Amino acid sequence: MIKAVRLADNKVVFGKKADSKEDASKSVGHAESRILPNTLGTRMNQKFQKTTNAFLQYPVKGFRGDVNSDFYEFLSMGIVPYLLGSAMFMGLFNMLKDLNPKSQKIANFNGNKMALGVVLYGVFKTLANDLVTRPVHWGTGVDIELPIEHVYYPLPKAAGEAANIEPQIQQRKIYDSREFFRKDIIQKDIGVKYYDNIAKKIGLGENLNDSVTETTPIIQSVISTTKTAKSLASYAWAGVGVGLAVQNDWSRFFDAIAGRKRHVAKPGEGIFNKLGSRMKNAGENFVEISKAFGKSFAGASKSLWTGEAGKTGFMKHAGKGWLLFTMALTAGGVANVIYKARHMGKLANKDIMDKSKESTVI
Repeated sequence: MIKAVRLADNKVVFGKKADSKEDASKSVGHAESRILPNTLGTRMNQKFQKTTNAFLQYPVKGFRGDVNSDFYEFLSMGIVPYLLGSAMFMGLFNMLKDLNPKSQKIANFNGNKMALGVVLYGVFKTLANDLVTRPVHWGTGVDIELPIEHVYYPLPKAAGEAANIEPQIQQRKIYDSREFFRKDIIQKDIGVKYYDNIAKKIGLGENLNDSVTETTPIIQSVISTTKTAKSLASYAWAGVGVGLAVQNDWSRFFDAIAGRKRHVAKPGEGIFNKLGSRMKNAGENFVEISKAFGKSFAGASKSLWTGEAGKTGFMKHAGKGWLLFTMALTAGGVANVIYKARHMGKLANKDIMDKSKESTVI
């Protein structure tokens, strides 16, 4: 039997809707979800908020059995074992020097390279997404990474409770769902011109009677093919990051970190002198370590491409082969997405009925 649901006997106070978009940007009190600009700053802010909540807020709600703990929060917590596991591996790799005391320098260098491999794996995997999504956006008009600030109202936690429901925010993307992507937010914040632009780019034509309906199945296809291409390319580029990290050219970078300037306190030294000395050292260390990183990265890239001296055959050209494979995989994935979208657009726009022949309308 299905019973009717009442929200605390109508004792519900919803957050006030902001009077303008400017007010909405300053407070979570606005009652509508909205599209955010797809910039590096927005993506970093979304990632920071999701990661912070995944560590501090969502686990607590889940263990308490909170009625407002949802699937989005469960998926967001996937970043927790990813980061903790990465930190664990980096720590274990750097313990190699203690396990091999006879050659601590070599063990420490290898441990640092493996730890760097964990970092470059994550960095390359993340940055590789833009190598797919940006060209797809230029070629089809569909911005797969278009971010939104999803506003929702939590449920009352107890029956009969007078609920002062304050709006909550989740950092999402327009195309999180293939079948039910957020057309309502696109219509509200951008309008039909968004779909008109897509229709034009994929060959459906201009001045369509209903560009929203006609582009929807093609957009759904773009979502599926792009996510597949993005996933394949991101792991391939992550492999490139690991390949770079294992090169021996990083010794300059690790030496720069180990030999960084440190402040040595002097008897009777004032607090401002200490602060000034530490700030000076920090600035100089940043410059030197940055230079060392740039030179090491360039050297590692060259070594990955040309192969180590003295090696032949597969091991000599393995790095170059993987890099070429990754570039081809990325370009091929993007080309497939754009080609399929435009092919579907041409088929939908093609007059497949031969009007010179008789036809029967049923």
